[in-house]
Order: sequence, then C-alpha cells, then structure tokens
Amino acid sequence: MLRGGRRWLTALIVIGVGGVFVVFLGLQGPMSFSTSRDVVRVGPYQFGTQEFERVRARREAMLQDQLGDQFDARALRDALDDVATRELVQEGLLASAAEEMGLQVTKREIEQLVLSEPGFRDEGGRFDRERFEAFAEYNYGSQRAFMEDRRLALLAAKMVSLLSSQPEVSPGEAREVVRRELEEVRIATVEVGIDSDGEAPEIGEEAIQEVLTTRPDQVAQRYHERNAEFNRPERVRARHILRSVSRDASPEEVAQAKADIEAAAARIAAGEAFEDVAREVSQDPGSQANGGDLGFFARGQMVPDFERAAFALQPGEISEPVRTDFGFHLIRVEEREEAVSRPLEEVREQIAADLLREEALRDRARAEADRLAAAIRGGQSLKEAGAAQGLEVSSDFGVRRSPNGFVPGLGAAPELLAAAFALEPGESSPEVFEVGDRFALVQVVERSEPTEEQIDERVEAKREELLEAKRNLRTQSWLDAREAALRESGDLVVNTAAIERR
Repeated sequence: MLRGGRRWLTALIVIGVGGVFVVFLGLQGPMSFSTSRDVVRVGPYQFGTQEFERVRARREAMLQDQLGDQFDARALRDALDDVATRELVQEGLLASAAEEMGLQVTKREIEQLVLSEPGFRDEGGRFDRERFEAFAEYNYGSQRAFMEDRRLALLAAKMVSLLSSQPEVSPGEAREVVRRELEEVRIATVEVGIDSDGEAPEIGEEAIQEVLTTRPDQVAQRYHERNAEFNRPERVRARHILRSVSRDASPEEVAQAKADIEAAAARIAAGEAFEDVAREVSQDPGSQANGGDLGFFARGQMVPDFERAAFALQPGEISEPVRTDFGFHLIRVEEREEAVSRPLEEVREQIAADLLREEALRDRARAEADRLAAAIRGGQSLKEAGAAQGLEVSSDFGVRRSPNGFVPGLGAAPELLAAAFALEPGESSPEVFEVGDRFALVQVVERSEPTEEQIDERVEAKREELLEAKRNLRTQSWLDAREAALRESGDLVVNTAAIERR
C-alpha cells in the first residue's frame, strides 16, 4: 500500500480492456471532437484532455470499486493513462470505419438511447428533461456534445456488431473441444534437476579465460541478468504498524488514530513483540498477517515521510509515530544493506566460472535423463527405469489438457502434457522434456474418456464460449490491422505529451 510501483496492472488491464464488447457496448464512449489539447487523433476524430479525463475517471471508478481498500491511485496512474488512451484509440478506429462503410446513427436512435437511461428518469419513471440537461451541461459542456458522444458510441457498437456477426462455431466443433477438455490421463513422471547443492565440478583458470575470450557477449548478458546482485542501492528491511486515517479526516478521527498508535508503542515499550502487536492492531492489509514485515526496499519505493523515518533508523530501533497520507505508523528497521556497485570488469571471472559450473551441472543432469530414455527404448517402463537408477518416481496423478500445459509438481510443461495424451496406458515416452531448469520424462498409467452425458451437459455453454472467443479474436485482429494501417498513413496520432502536461 505504500510502494509506488504499478501494482494491480494485470487486474486493471482485465477490467479496463478485457473485451471489446464490454468497452464499446457499454455506450459510454468519448466525444468525437476536442475541447482542449488533442490526446488522440483517429482519422476525422480528435479527442482532447477533457475527453481523456472523462474516460480515465470512469475506468478509475470501475477499478476502485473492484479493488476496494487495495486501490492505489498513485501506483496505477500510468496504467490508467494507458487504458484510457487505448479506449480512445479503439473508439476512433471503430467509429471511423463504421462511417467509411456507410453505417449511420439516426437521431431517433440517439433519442431512444437517452430516453432509456435510468439516470434521466424521475421517481415516477418519467423522463426528466431538467435532470438530463443538468447532466449534459455539467459533464459534457452542452447537450450537443453529449448527443455527439452517444452518436459516436453507437457507431462503434454497430461496427463491433458487424465484426462479431461473422464467426460461427458448429455443435460438432464444440463437442470435440468438450471431449478433449474432459479427457483425463493418469501419469507418472521422473524429474532430473540441476543439483546446485551437490558436488560442484572444478573449474580451471584456463577454462575461465577461454570463456572470457570466446564468449564475452554471454558473460556481459549474465552480468545484466544478475545486475541486482552486483549493483543495488542502500536498502532497509522494516516492519510497521499502521492506524489508518486520511489527510482530510476530522480532528477527532486524527486524534483517535494517533492515540491508537501511541497505545501500540506503549505495549511494545512494555515488552510485547513488535510483530505480535502488528498482527493484532495494524490496518495495513498487505503486511498485517506477516507481523508488519515490508521486506527490503530502497529509497524512492515508499512514500517520502515513511522513507525518511525508516532510513534514519538503525536495526532494532523503533520510530516515533510517523504521519503519512495513509495514517500513523510505527516503524522498526530489521536490517540494513549498504549500497553495492561492482562493475563487470571486477566480477567477469566469477560470472565465467559460474557459467561453466551451471553448464557442467546441466550436462550431468541431461546425461542422467538420457540414461532413463535409453532404458525406455530398451523396453523398460519409466517406473522401472527410474527405480533402477535410484530416482524418485512421482505418484500417479490425473491431468487434463490446459492452455498453459500445467502439470502438478512441474508447472508449465505443454510439450510433456501433449505427449502424455498421445501415449497409451502403460506406455512411456523416451523423449526428454526440458521444464525450466529440470529434465522430465512421462509415463501414462491410465486413460479415462468422458461419457456422452457429460459431454452433452457442456456442449451448448462451450459453443457460446468458443463463439465469443472467436468474435473477440476477430475484432481484436481487425483493430490491430486498422491501427497499424492508420499509424503508417499518419491518420492515427497519440500525443502522450498532452497527458504528461495535464
């Protein structure tokens, strides 16, 4: 809650641009003309900062409703800007294409849309013109601007409808997908990992110098990959206790929060463990369960007042109550790490030696996996070969096909999973699969097919799911192609400077 990173970005993208239908059939698109500096221009449409802020505010409200107390407007600032800009671009792409194809929105359609808005009706359910006019004037500057906004949104919706009307999914196609999804195989696996804790091979100076001479780019790449190890700023690891109160809270609320944090400080001074008090009274949902532990952080990662207090403490010291935008804190520093700065020239021999050691360990693991594969080709099952070599064979467990090829205990292993569904019961694959830093082999123990009744229960829902996926894929592919073409012709311009200056 205190960090300034772009937290919840994935959630934001899912909510903000997770589907073209959600974005554009909500009929909440931006205006087709600008009343301020242009942020986006798509063909004949210009969207200014006023339109941008309106779209952004709507997306921010949606996300805040979704995340509740975990919403962090500062951490999500850039992500919200990206989502709002993207929505303006897509709105312009759809609406301009609709007009090029001759699609139109009649005055009657706009009127019907306005009349159907619940927010424009009085308590008796009748259209309230004064309420409508007040809303349009306040949010859009004029009724004309509001109506033009709705016209553009309807144009975009018509284009989406046209794009999504073409894909089809047959019942037979949906049936085959359901059958494949419900099919299950029970498998056994053997993993051979790189034993970094085992006896490491000796690396000679001559070999190190050869790597430095013949593979300097690889050594430099490893240095950049391990940059956090060789170059890092001063860091502290701290715990905190938070009693929440906003900056604009009443004097009584502020006084109560301060009294709460002072009471927590008194308990700690009397001998109670800081982490125990944090678990009981802290109001930070991100660290309360961990006794207030925030882990290591560098300067610039926390809000300023909190950061200044934390970096002024030595390990074991506890701060006085610290006020931030989140409330009052007690902070205890657990550890400090001094800044580290080691240039490539200083550590390149270490990196070369580590690289050779990793390769030797990997070669050793691969050789062990290859011996298993050879035994399988010689007629043994994986279980027999694994037992003969003293390797652990996983217990039999069921798996189904999945988009990412997830296998329990292994993680994402799509090639291994695909091979499992190609094997017959009792059959072992002699192929060695690389799964991260491990090598794995698989044996199918049993296969089970779904019944016709199980398939029948899911066919219609799966058909709708596949149809929606096809529609979204087609629409997104069309949007990507149109965006690329308009960018190349200069008819699509995004002015990020206008956003940064706002």
